[in-house]
Amino acid sequence: MAKTRIRKDGKLPLRWQACNLVRHLFFLRLTSTEVFWGLVELLNADPHNRAALCIMFPESNWQEELAKLRDEHALQREKELSRHNNATREVAALVDPKEMRSQYDYMHARSAATTRATEDNIIDVQALQLRPYQEELVKDAIIGHNTLIVAPTGSGKTPVAVYIAIKHLEDREQSGKRGRVIMLVPRVPLVKQQKDRFNQFMSTKYYVEGFHGAEAARNSSRRDTILASDVIVITPQIFVNMLRSVRECERLFIADFSLLIFDEAHHAVKDHAYAVIMRLIKKYDGPRPQIVGLTASPRVTADSREVMYNEVVQLLARLECTKISTVHRTILDLEKFVSKPDDEIKEVNKPGEQTVEYHFISLVATTVMNIHERLNSHYLESLAKGVSTSGHKLEGNWLKFPGVLSKTVTYYIFLTGLEEQLRNIGRNSAKFIPLLTVLYLKALVNVIEMAEVLPMTYAYSHLEAEIKDIERTSPVDFCVEFVKNLRGGIELMLEENRPAICKELLDEIKSQFVKNVDSRVIVFVEERGMAVKLADFIDKNTSDEIAAAYVLGTNKSYRKGTRGGYTQTNAEQQANIAGFREGKFKVMVATSVIEEGLDVKDCNLIIKYNCSGSTVQNMQRRGRARAQGSRSILLVLDSRKSDQEYRALQNEKLLRHVLEMIRENGEKNLEDRVKREQENQLQEMERLEKEEEEKRINLSNNLFDVMCSICNHVKFVSASLRFVGTNAVCVEPNVWNNISLDVSESIKYKRIIKSNCSLDTFGAVKCGFFVRDSNSRCLHILGKIYRFGGVYLPQFDVKQLQFQSVGNRDEPLKSFASWNEVTQHAFCIPEANDSDLADMLNSLAENKQEDKAKLDILGERIQRQIDSAVEHGFRGNDEFISGDEDENQKPDSTQREGRVKQFI
Repeated sequence: MAKTRIRKDGKLPLRWQACNLVRHLFFLRLTSTEVFWGLVELLNADPHNRAALCIMFPESNWQEELAKLRDEHALQREKELSRHNNATREVAALVDPKEMRSQYDYMHARSAATTRATEDNIIDVQALQLRPYQEELVKDAIIGHNTLIVAPTGSGKTPVAVYIAIKHLEDREQSGKRGRVIMLVPRVPLVKQQKDRFNQFMSTKYYVEGFHGAEAARNSSRRDTILASDVIVITPQIFVNMLRSVRECERLFIADFSLLIFDEAHHAVKDHAYAVIMRLIKKYDGPRPQIVGLTASPRVTADSREVMYNEVVQLLARLECTKISTVHRTILDLEKFVSKPDDEIKEVNKPGEQTVEYHFISLVATTVMNIHERLNSHYLESLAKGVSTSGHKLEGNWLKFPGVLSKTVTYYIFLTGLEEQLRNIGRNSAKFIPLLTVLYLKALVNVIEMAEVLPMTYAYSHLEAEIKDIERTSPVDFCVEFVKNLRGGIELMLEENRPAICKELLDEIKSQFVKNVDSRVIVFVEERGMAVKLADFIDKNTSDEIAAAYVLGTNKSYRKGTRGGYTQTNAEQQANIAGFREGKFKVMVATSVIEEGLDVKDCNLIIKYNCSGSTVQNMQRRGRARAQGSRSILLVLDSRKSDQEYRALQNEKLLRHVLEMIRENGEKNLEDRVKREQENQLQEMERLEKEEEEKRINLSNNLFDVMCSICNHVKFVSASLRFVGTNAVCVEPNVWNNISLDVSESIKYKRIIKSNCSLDTFGAVKCGFFVRDSNSRCLHILGKIYRFGGVYLPQFDVKQLQFQSVGNRDEPLKSFASWNEVTQHAFCIPEANDSDLADMLNSLAENKQEDKAKLDILGERIQRQIDSAVEHGFRGNDEFISGDEDENQKPDSTQREGRVKQFI
């Protein structure tokens, strides 16, 4: 092969560059016609090269040909818009009724048996007796007033809700009216807990059901089951989806319910599903249901009494409540039953310079500096000098290194900003390696933070998991080399060290069990990964009688190793909570998922492990400690967190004063203030709706290219996006050719799969585009493969995508934090309809037949395993049997790793 001669100025010859360009044209996903006329467009736009068109078209009128092609493209765009707008307008012609649908018309959807969880402890409806302070709390609600009930955690708000529901249904029945109660709970674990409590008191007379978004639908339609019920416990987003559904078989109406109970009602702010539900109710012109809110901590952020007063009034107005019910007359009775934990703050020193932990952290910090310097010198400086294809460049202030060892939080924020800047540069392949390098740096910073509060072995294993996950997308050679050198240095110093804060944590836990062997301890942390690692550490370093487990939220992250990326299924979550309640576990490490509503009466010790929170969070966390003589401890390395804790405690006291002021000012004063605030909120809502309608009209014609956020390869046009519930899926049949599927992704959904009516995850959607700058494929995870109604659909995570207006390559790329933000500021996304599903039914088989076969086989295998699990019980480990594993070979049920159990 002939050698390519390099010019004296160091550049390759133009002939070689031209040949290279032509060779690359074959890899473009364009037809030859599109490539050719695209070149003509470019030549026509450049005065210096326009003369070349006369040579290319000596005997034809290229202007006419170009105009013809433009018309064809415009027609295609018009068809796309027409398809998009037709789908947007396609709303089920359902008449909103003004009368409640009767339970008797849907009796076929009722389950024949009472739930196993309650059949042994059923109590007759008449047997529910309230304590004196609970009677004070319900007095307004049981006579039909919209009421916000404020009572401390552990005071028994669930029996209060049950009593209100019973009285409401009895009163409706006596007056000859239909009644149906829906209780909304903000977290998945609360659905079963509250459903069981309602069943305990109501199942002899009323039918109770429960649903949440992490479970599959049942054989009968979810709507029919709800309409067959007297009481439904449900997570709010499902309720919102069904109130808005365009499908008759899924649609619920406000008229179907006579009482709405909002558990943890302080969530009714901004765009939370609670607030959305209330906005729908306010716009409804028929008979409205009674509203009852339950909370221990009205959401307040102010440190001024008057401002806090206004915040409480605003919450009441959002909930349409003119009454607020607190315990006053029977306060002494309340204090007999509700214990308040003793608060304590302990500041612990960070690892000193002579400790092995400090040297570990220093070694990681040095690696961070080396990688960052290489990133600056080889990539960021050139991006700052050269203008990208989008007309934007990296600003100079992103070339500064803010330091890492003493300011990990500041540096992490810097990296997040740098990542956003790189993503927004435009379709410039030179940013691919810098973006991946930022992910390496973030992983290393996470390890520094973890090494301050956990033994090095745990921090190191966390690093390995994160690096492995990053390199599944595409490894960066120089980062791989630096990390390899880091491993060599770390492995020489790895030992079972314990930072001072770890020792303090173990001492507190052990001393608690010396006092009371039947104690329960909850340790709150901020990060999911920290919860998993810390539970294992506690479990391995305490006696056999003190078993530890963890509880995370059930939302699934796409990146296993990154912050918040550790996952836990709903079945695992429920099993661990039940195990903690029953004493199988004595210590629970948790994120914020169990701040609210966890029913553990004998929790003795709450430890906030190097994390503080807002006034509401502190009240909720401390409320988990319900046993007499219980304690709440904050263990911190940073005085700023202890200051935050002190402020939260002060605000809690201020809130009690505000509630007392409201009572002293009288009901009439409160009612007047709430009505004025309701008028203000109504005017604001009308103004926002007008703006939204104008925005919707303006956005209806917008078309965007949707691309991978790492390599910027275009995957599809925005007109092919649809919502299935809250999930955004692509319904363009050819989309499968632009993405890569990883069917081998672990399936962690231990639930019955009903393929004709459920939405189930079967693997990962990856980019798969070959990036020549790195000579590797971009394997960035863009979303998941879902099966809905028997149809495979690619679902996309908006945070892994970027957007650019079709035909406007000079426009900067756009990123969004949520699909809701996309629909607010970029383009409309309609609900998927039957026509969309029909288009996608055979598309995967036509485009990726092998992957379709793998998915079908995987689904059948999971179904067999679930059927077996239902009959014999789930295996103790977290994974289903993989394709390479002998299905008949089961592990010894007594084996466990570090005693962190998953009782499934």
